[in-house]
Amino acid sequence: MNLWAIFLTGLTTGGVSCAAVQGGLLTSIIANQKKRELDGDKNSKANSLNKIDQMDWLPVTMFLSTKLIAHIILGFLLGGLGSVFAISQNLQLTLQIFTALFMFATAMNFLDVHPIFRHLAFQPPNFLRRLIRNSSKNEALFAPATLGLFSVFIPCGVTQSMEILAIASGSPMQGALIMGAFVLGTSPLFALLGIATAKLTESWREIFNKTAAAILIALAIYSFNAALIVVDSPITIYKITEKIGWFFSDERFTQKKTENQAVKQVGDLQKVTINIKNNGYVPKYFKVKKGIPVELTLESGDVYSCAQAFVFREFDISTVVKSNSNQVFTFTPEEKGKFTFSCSMGMYTGVMEVI
Repeated sequence: MNLWAIFLTGLTTGGVSCAAVQGGLLTSIIANQKKRELDGDKNSKANSLNKIDQMDWLPVTMFLSTKLIAHIILGFLLGGLGSVFAISQNLQLTLQIFTALFMFATAMNFLDVHPIFRHLAFQPPNFLRRLIRNSSKNEALFAPATLGLFSVFIPCGVTQSMEILAIASGSPMQGALIMGAFVLGTSPLFALLGIATAKLTESWREIFNKTAAAILIALAIYSFNAALIVVDSPITIYKITEKIGWFFSDERFTQKKTENQAVKQVGDLQKVTINIKNNGYVPKYFKVKKGIPVELTLESGDVYSCAQAFVFREFDISTVVKSNSNQVFTFTPEEKGKFTFSCSMGMYTGVMEVI
């Protein structure tokens, strides 16, 4: 891919796929800051609104700037030293869960559930406090900047695809340009989210508090549930609702026309091919027999989505399949049951049933 194509990927699929977690994080920080500003200056509405207008762009700019810098540095390291600097799956999942909890706590702050949630802030160290005298600028600069740096540890699937391109480039400068072009492409959507959050908090404060709380609770549940899906936890929304017969059933994954064709017995192997699409996996459901080795082929066409970052935790498979390539894994299922495979963010999923 050339840099223009990478920028367009960030502008489209990259921005959308990263928005759920990283966008929710940015929304949480800005909405928290706005709420404290409004609560602290209720008696002078005009002054408060003037101050808010001047501060709208600052936290968004700090978040996007440090996010860009962090990813350029990562691209430089990946291009020069390869996968040594790739983000581990466990670290990514840990920070994804932390993000979900942070968004949930922010929602509780909006709903005034308990005073403890009013103190959701990343406080700068004392030496930075001395450099930044104005307390409102303290938080507007430090918190978004810190989270922008941390965003490098919560890569969406498309970001991971770009990291593979950076590694494959074999050049520190090219790796930095790849990651920089991609993050620049995602920036307009993040800027829109940040400014919209600030303006909505200002204009429709009471309505926004409840609406934002509902959205953040939904995003927190989604993010937390996605992390559980990736580790194939026995407790996920799908598995719970499946057991009690709500919303979902096996038909969600069953593809009657292709199920019999998905698995082919060749000698002592059960051969299965999963086609990676921009919107998920085909097939999403298939059956294999216990005790017989499975040869799993992952095939990716001209795809740039989270689906490329494939995780099958039960069988120790965690990989990023480059566009227009394939990877083959062999394992033997020793226990009966249903096992979930997914992208690294838990956005796209499928089930292998062992019978």
